[in-house]
Amino acid sequence: MKALHVALVSPFFPLKGGIARFSTTLRNVLLKRGRKVDGISFKRLYPGILLRGKAVFEPGASIEPEDGVLPLIDTLNPLTWFATARSVRRIQPEIMICAYWLGPLSPIYWLLQRITGIKMIVLMHNYTSHERFFAEKKFRDLLLKEADGVVTLSEYVARQVKNSYPEVPVKALFHPVYSPGGTLISRQDACRTLGIDPQERVLLFFGYVREYKGLDLLVDAMPEVVRRHPGTRLVIAGEFYYGEKLFRERIEQLGIGCRVSVYPGFVPPERMRLFFSVADAAVLPYREASQSGVVQQAYGFGCPVIVSGMGGLPEAVDEGKTGVVVRDLDPLSLADGICSFLENSKAVPYRENVDRYAAHFSWEVFAEKLEEFTLEVVA
Repeated sequence: MKALHVALVSPFFPLKGGIARFSTTLRNVLLKRGRKVDGISFKRLYPGILLRGKAVFEPGASIEPEDGVLPLIDTLNPLTWFATARSVRRIQPEIMICAYWLGPLSPIYWLLQRITGIKMIVLMHNYTSHERFFAEKKFRDLLLKEADGVVTLSEYVARQVKNSYPEVPVKALFHPVYSPGGTLISRQDACRTLGIDPQERVLLFFGYVREYKGLDLLVDAMPEVVRRHPGTRLVIAGEFYYGEKLFRERIEQLGIGCRVSVYPGFVPPERMRLFFSVADAAVLPYREASQSGVVQQAYGFGCPVIVSGMGGLPEAVDEGKTGVVVRDLDPLSLADGICSFLENSKAVPYRENVDRYAAHFSWEVFAEKLEEFTLEVVA
């Protein structure tokens, strides 16, 4: 296969977040496959007011980018967009792959394509932004009418693109499973470190806490779960972008304070393995979702999942084998789904099923399929 020269436009490590982690992993896999991949990153993604005092870099990481990654784009400074276009033109890649998850990125990518004249594939994590943007459809129209192809991480998003932009070639792929990395830790040791009784059944809510992720539904479901399965604990591990005080108050109001453990703050990889090692299942009660890297992170640790039936989430679950899909999104239905999982967990080899399922969704398979589509677009 011809080794293409790609400019991958996206946040990269040491920036925090799922998109940066995805693109950093993808670039490294493509490099291992002998491809030339220049990373075009961001030096500022969001205005300070939206960050609410949160750090933009992973804790403890050097702020210097990896070799071959250029932090050029400031989303708030259009002059950097033009400078980035000049840099990409000097690099002379055969194609740009641009990570999209947010409406305001559209004019930046549109400008890069128009100035450089280089073919562009949009790697679409989300069709719509989780935080609504007033001109998102117009901006998305601007971008996708210039795109030479779109790659999605779920059939759900692929259908959305095909319905609105039937003239644009679309390739539906998947979110690959993350390797746990580092030294694995036993459940016994992880429980000891976190101060959790190893006899308890542990449900894990992991990642950024935002309104669309439905943590409130899970908290409200817990009294019924605990009533039916008294030895169950909910662990919440992640950075709160709203409502930490309100959640703590609600937990106390419901009388489940002794059944819920809250670990606020960004979770770096070395601490991540603690939480997934203690978890019997990761719970994703999302109100909306294109897909989720949390599912693939859980699978990397052999951890089954309990997800809502929203968006592309059910595509990543072999229902009844790697987890449970809750179709009706309310606290009682969620409690029923969780209890069904707990009651069946001795009879169903969830972890073995997860390991078998995950083997089909590797980064190597994803990279190969992405390259095949890229060659079609370039041709």
